[in-house]
Amino acid sequence: MRQRQTTTQTNRKPRMATHHSSLDKSAKSTTYSVRPIHLICGALACVAATLGVSGTAGYYLVRGDMVAEATAERTELVLEYQDHIDRLRAEIQKLTSRQMVDRETVEIQVMDVLRRQQDLNQRHAIVADLVARAESVGIYLSNDKPLPPQKPSLDSRNLASIGTNDKTAIGGESELIDEPVKALGLRESTPRSIDPLSLLQKPAKDTAENPQELKKNTEKRAALDAVKADISEMDVESTAAVDAITVATEGRIEDILITTRNIAPALNAALRENSSIGGPFAPISEKTFPTRLQRAESALKTLRRVKFTALRLPVKRPVRNGSISSSYGPRVDPFLRRLAMHTGIDFKAPYGARVYTTAPGTVLSAKWNGGYGKMVEVRHANGFVTRYAHLSRLHVAEGDHVLAGDLIGNVGSTGRSTGPHLHYEIRKDDKPHNPAAFLTAGEKLAELAL
Repeated sequence: MRQRQTTTQTNRKPRMATHHSSLDKSAKSTTYSVRPIHLICGALACVAATLGVSGTAGYYLVRGDMVAEATAERTELVLEYQDHIDRLRAEIQKLTSRQMVDRETVEIQVMDVLRRQQDLNQRHAIVADLVARAESVGIYLSNDKPLPPQKPSLDSRNLASIGTNDKTAIGGESELIDEPVKALGLRESTPRSIDPLSLLQKPAKDTAENPQELKKNTEKRAALDAVKADISEMDVESTAAVDAITVATEGRIEDILITTRNIAPALNAALRENSSIGGPFAPISEKTFPTRLQRAESALKTLRRVKFTALRLPVKRPVRNGSISSSYGPRVDPFLRRLAMHTGIDFKAPYGARVYTTAPGTVLSAKWNGGYGKMVEVRHANGFVTRYAHLSRLHVAEGDHVLAGDLIGNVGSTGRSTGPHLHYEIRKDDKPHNPAAFLTAGEKLAELAL
């Protein structure tokens, strides 16, 4: 630069001289000279400027493409995120809807369980009352069934036999027989027809859900299912209890009617007609429970009525101990020595042994009565009358009301008697009936805890 400046100053001196010399001559033009280096520098500067402008333009063009591409990618990403968000929102709505449906379903099930539980409580109260009423008439469903009263020490086979070896304790009034052969049963008779049916005894969730919520819901449903299972089991037990009561009660009624059929056929037929029992037994179901309950209650009422009637029949023993010395039917009269009809049963017993009524009733007479000696006559329900003869002592009077098992006298040998014994008769419409059939029925009824 110093050299350049020096050169420039050196060149200026002649020019100044020239200029000054030409001032006088009024010079009209100025001449400049440019070195090659200056041209080269200028050209380089133009090239550099051109390259800069071109680079800048290219940069902006490339930058625009990059921005457009980045914008398109960003837009696509936003759209993808939006789709994902929409899917998540739809899934959340779906899960919410399912939870609402599940909650509503559980609520409905809970309400159903509460309703069934309320119905079951009412049903259990009804069944408990039914069981209590069944036990009051001798129908027990548990294993602690009380034992029936002890059977009387009376052999039913002896009741049908004629005591031919013991003549020391017989007596009573005799009715002469017009047709001895027929009375002895030597003529062939038609067998009694029996209905075989009457002898038959009645037979006795999605993984997208919250795991904790899923576990909680599973536990709730399991608890709900357990409650429903318990209710169903208790429901079955209650219906089974009604079923058992119905079967046992109707079977007991049938047993009583069969037992009393031979001693009171007319009464038995009336009881059957009024009871309307029998027919095939339909198993209990939820739909027929009220009907089955009504049938069980009806059976219990019928059993109570049948027992009430049966217990008023003269079926008890008149003496606690004593053998049969003379049965009902034709025999040789010990005093007349002729075939005669013995209208009762003679119980050989010690003198003074207690005599009891065989059914509730009213005393018709308590006095001496001819060949019967001291006798008590009692009127019972359904037209039956019992006689207790040859007594040594009387404990009742005419018009007294007595119950089955009440003391009415003591064994003696008054009247037509060969020794201490009790002559016992059962009559209806003044016609004698075989006491053996009544006593045998009494034994069977005792087995039924009547």
